[in-house]
Amino acid sequence: MDGYHHHHHHHGGSGGGGYVTPGYAPPGARYDGGLPPQPTVRIFCKANENYSLAVRDGHVVLATANPNDDYQHWIKDMRHSTSVKDEEGYPAFALINKVTGQALKHSLGQSHPVRAVPYNPQVLDESVLWTESRDVGHGFRCIRMVNNIYLNFDAFHGDKDHGGVHDGTSLVLWKWCEGDNQRWKIVPY
Repeated sequence: MDGYHHHHHHHGGSGGGGYVTPGYAPPGARYDGGLPPQPTVRIFCKANENYSLAVRDGHVVLATANPNDDYQHWIKDMRHSTSVKDEEGYPAFALINKVTGQALKHSLGQSHPVRAVPYNPQVLDESVLWTESRDVGHGFRCIRMVNNIYLNFDAFHGDKDHGGVHDGTSLVLWKWCEGDNQRWKIVPY
């Protein structure tokens, strides 16, 4: 017994690679921070409701809607909604891809693409927090940066004048132009 104990102690004290730093979950681990499993949501815009927001090859795009494609499933993480609001008082949330565990991150500025980045739910990072505006018609809302509500989700060139939404349309941020490609819904599957 002593020998076993000694060996065990020695192994544990060597800083073996089996220990994972909290907050850095290995691939495939639960990234919901211990919350009960949450229903997933679909994110789509009024310009063409037959496309859903997805992560594809590391990019955030609109893809032909397919409920069986888990890359089109998102978790709306409201853990900071009580403490973080935008300037109009709307609660903040993160949008986490079901497959990759990545969060949607603010773009570098107008016309730049929204990015998918690793999400650490233990850290309050405003750059992955968004809010929904008031209803801008038929239940659609703007989705905008929590700390700059003037930059909105925009399906790039997704308005009729620019050819509309197609499979692979990228998601950028843009000032409000009242376009159907800037009116979004987040709905449970």
